Amino acid sequence: MANSTALNSDHTSMPAQTPIGWRDSSNHYGRISRALHWLTAALVTLQFTVVLAWRGMGENAITLLLASIGPHGSLGFMLLIVTLARLGWAWINRKQRPPCPPGLGGRIARLVHITFYGLLLWLPALAILRQYGRGGTLRFYGMELLPEAKRDITWMIAPAELLHGPLSWLLCGLVIGHIAMALVHRFWFKDKVLERMMGSRDR
Repeated sequence: MANSTALNSDHTSMPAQTPIGWRDSSNHYGRISRALHWLTAALVTLQFTVVLAWRGMGENAITLLLASIGPHGSLGFMLLIVTLARLGWAWINRKQRPPCPPGLGGRIARLVHITFYGLLLWLPALAILRQYGRGGTLRFYGMELLPEAKRDITWMIAPAELLHGPLSWLLCGLVIGHIAMALVHRFWFKDKVLERMMGSRDR
């Protein structure tokens, strides 16, 4: 009887886990924020995988397959839509999201996230503006969104020609740094920053 009581006591002392809700909370991001976050991560990863594969191997069966799975323009358009959705959802949940850590680290994290959002908006926007300025067809997985036209609007083309490449590599560097810091928080600081986006919620 004593052993049974002790086992029951140990069981009840463990923190109960409740499912993550749809909305954000002060401790965790909800299902929608998590889905949008990991969808963004998948799209960015596929985008750079296709680009680096083409640069490294040129045209072959593998790169053609990757390009068919993730056409550069289509992925960019999807990233623009997903980023707009993330911004809208962040605004809706602005009063109940996990706060940034205090101090300099928190200010840097906030600046990095703002830069992320800016790049994820401006990179596809600049590419679409360039495509329109050139009169080229804009397609989304074969569906024509913008028909071909005869035009050459320099002020639309020039910004993308100048900035699209450097800003893309800046985004790549931020992604690598973001992953590295997430691992540092998990294995070095041993805090619960990573669990906000991945872990379950304590009751």
